[in-house]
Amino acid sequence: MTGNATTPIPAFTGSFRENLVALVGVLERGDKDPAGKTIGFELERILIDRTGASVPFEGVRGVGALIAKLVELHPECEPVHIDGHLLGLSYRIDSGTESIEVAVSLEPAAQLEISAGPAHSVRALYDAVCAFDASVERACAEIGLDARMVAAGYNPTVKSPLELELIPKERYRDMDAYLSRRGRYARDMMRCTASTQVSLDYEDEADCARIYRLATLLGPAFAFLFDNAPVFRGTPSPGMARSRIWHHVDVDRCGIVPGALEELSFEDYILWVSNVKPILFTDADHITTATGDRYSRDIMSERPLATSELMHLLSMVFPNVRLKGFVELREMDSLPPRLAAACTSFTGALFYDKCLEAKLASRLSTWLPHGFDEIDEYDAIVARLHLEEQGWDAEVYGMPVMELVDALVAIACENVALGAGCTGVGNEARVPVLQTSDAAATFDLEGIELLARLWGNRRLPRDLTAEELDC
Repeated sequence: MTGNATTPIPAFTGSFRENLVALVGVLERGDKDPAGKTIGFELERILIDRTGASVPFEGVRGVGALIAKLVELHPECEPVHIDGHLLGLSYRIDSGTESIEVAVSLEPAAQLEISAGPAHSVRALYDAVCAFDASVERACAEIGLDARMVAAGYNPTVKSPLELELIPKERYRDMDAYLSRRGRYARDMMRCTASTQVSLDYEDEADCARIYRLATLLGPAFAFLFDNAPVFRGTPSPGMARSRIWHHVDVDRCGIVPGALEELSFEDYILWVSNVKPILFTDADHITTATGDRYSRDIMSERPLATSELMHLLSMVFPNVRLKGFVELREMDSLPPRLAAACTSFTGALFYDKCLEAKLASRLSTWLPHGFDEIDEYDAIVARLHLEEQGWDAEVYGMPVMELVDALVAIACENVALGAGCTGVGNEARVPVLQTSDAAATFDLEGIELLARLWGNRRLPRDLTAEELDC
């Protein structure tokens, strides 16, 4: 060995390397042709009966009975049984313009979730959710359940999360036991919160890193603008209750992924996942066991894992922005369907524009003379804290929050009107924001204008009356 030779860095080997490559492959399979991008959203809501109480899972008029009736009403569906219990279903809905995949599942305290998409237009997603809501209304009537689905970031009926029972799913029992030792609001997160999540496609690893960076930068603003939790533990919430809860769940698996603002690669993300304790593991035979103090990397080192097992590891982390073969924005509270659709239109119109960061930097140059280049993870954390504490009076990255909001709304409206977002390669090279008809584009624009009016009056979803929330 010569004097200037260096010692090689050991490479990951064996099953860990094989599983690492397989997980990177899961993310790579999310790559889409620019013209083939789609969008989807998940909407969680809380079932509340006519007495003002949360509907439990158990009982002849419980959420479990409701799921069974939904299966009966959709004979073409695929029921989902977990741990010997019927806990969901999936089926397709013809929206009139395209066929939409719908997956119905339950969150830990029987919050009802519908995942709609992917689709080529937000209007198709909205139509699918409305059809699902009609099915729920019919199912409730047939089992004698007088209840409604309430869109709220935090359950407005409870003073303590322990008032709510967990559904019979071993995964949630293991998570409840583990996370309750890690964060003081972990049980609030599992049992009391509900969200709206938007899923975005990406073209390749670089496009994914771009979307991921911007979603991390803008995440605090999205958490603020879509705050719909006026109540926390039975008392008025000071603002952004769900955002505050996530500070106190589990620092290892939540928050900002290291490197999120620095061209995060697929392998970077998977290595972060591998260094988190998964709490539990569901194998290819659907057997769930607690993993204790073992990390995902320990499980990955034992043997080659099946695709379902790899996906399980990806599902056991809860960062602000998650990767699962698409980019999942998780900041927004549960919203009524029309506002959830507006949120999805707004999100797609922004993040599918490859020039979004440059456009924002140009519009906000008075406050950001160097654009977002010098902003780091600490700045993103501070932005969130300012919004939680000061609301509309907060400064975000050195600018009044309303200046950022105005810029985002203007860019989103412009992109929907043009039907395209800049690819960043020449003036003529453009890609569709979404595959939409004129009617679908009108629906997108109406949704964004609905949000603009709301925010222009310095109001948030949490400020709306029950009648306004039924918009």
